[in-house]
Amino acid sequence: MATLDAAVTRDARVIALVCVPHMLSHAYFLVVPTLIPVLTVSLGLSYTDFGLALTVFGLAAGLGQIPVGFLVDRMGGRVLLILGMAVQGAAIASIGLVDAYWQLLACMGVAGLAHTVYHPADYAILTATVEPRRLGRAYGIHTFTGNVGFAIAPVFMVTVSELWHWRAAFLAIGAIGVLVAVALFLYRDLLREDRRSGTATGAKAPVGTKAGLRFLLSAPILMCFAFFVFQMAGAGGLRAFAVAALDRLFQTPLAEVNAALFGLVVGSAVGSLVGADYADRVGPRIGTAAMTLGPAALLIVLAGTVPMPFLLLTATLAAIGFALGFLMPSRDLLLRSVTPDGAMGRAMGFASSGANLAAGTVPFLFGWALDNFDPRWIFCITAAFIAMALLTFANVKGRYAG
Repeated sequence: MATLDAAVTRDARVIALVCVPHMLSHAYFLVVPTLIPVLTVSLGLSYTDFGLALTVFGLAAGLGQIPVGFLVDRMGGRVLLILGMAVQGAAIASIGLVDAYWQLLACMGVAGLAHTVYHPADYAILTATVEPRRLGRAYGIHTFTGNVGFAIAPVFMVTVSELWHWRAAFLAIGAIGVLVAVALFLYRDLLREDRRSGTATGAKAPVGTKAGLRFLLSAPILMCFAFFVFQMAGAGGLRAFAVAALDRLFQTPLAEVNAALFGLVVGSAVGSLVGADYADRVGPRIGTAAMTLGPAALLIVLAGTVPMPFLLLTATLAAIGFALGFLMPSRDLLLRSVTPDGAMGRAMGFASSGANLAAGTVPFLFGWALDNFDPRWIFCITAAFIAMALLTFANVKGRYAG
């Protein structure tokens, strides 16, 4: 019993230290989108300008994921996690000081590069140290804290902006990231990086750059990559431009639509916790993807085509978030099921690069569409991305994961 208690305590400490910076990294995704209606007036920029700024962030994060994944598998994730948190916090805080568009782009680029460390480092540390029978729940808590970050961002940014100024909001939330990095450094000895054997397919990690690239270009990993792309294109696009699109469509007040967005991310957070226990019990199943992504796609179309009172809009977005969040632990276990031991860093880095590339390109597309076309197109395109994610999940599970 004492040994079991010690193992649970160790796992809890590792999960906590990994998940707090992950929570902030997700909050940083939304600090700019949440205030776009305010920033366009203050800085004299268009939706397309801000779409490009989000694209710079996403491309920097996406292109850096793969090399960082290899670095994590070679040298461990602890140092990279601490540095990434410190640099990203400083970059986000610097947005509060910008006076020119190029300065905003530079801050977003640096923040995106720093963002590359989280998923490779986080999943490598969790997979190496957490007991296999608790991995689904560990992944679920990891996803939950990410969604908590999404939930914090609109509340924090709007509240601080209304009480003081939008610049104060960026300075404050960025400073929190720097403080978290200091805490990670002080408790760095708890971030263990030892390898655990026998947690996936039983195969050993590919050795060498060529073997590692062949592994990343194998069919099951490429299909997981595609799933991450479509899932993020849908969910990320909705988070990034739901506020602006609903404002254009139905003239929904900024406070109300941000509150509804809060319902989306809270639903995602709750869904990830419920889905974590389910994933540990049944594993990644095609049926789980069908019963979550299908209804989510339909509700997204509904939210963008039917005017809704505040409470109904919030409930609809919360249901979408719950469905998408419920699948996330199964998604991570699906990737784990086709990944050899010792290769989770590069596998997650590669898959996450797809997610971040989607997060980078879709906002520019959506911003351009919002400037030039009917805002309803944003919701229809988002639903189509979610439907494609369902097809790729089914292909991985049906053909490769058993």
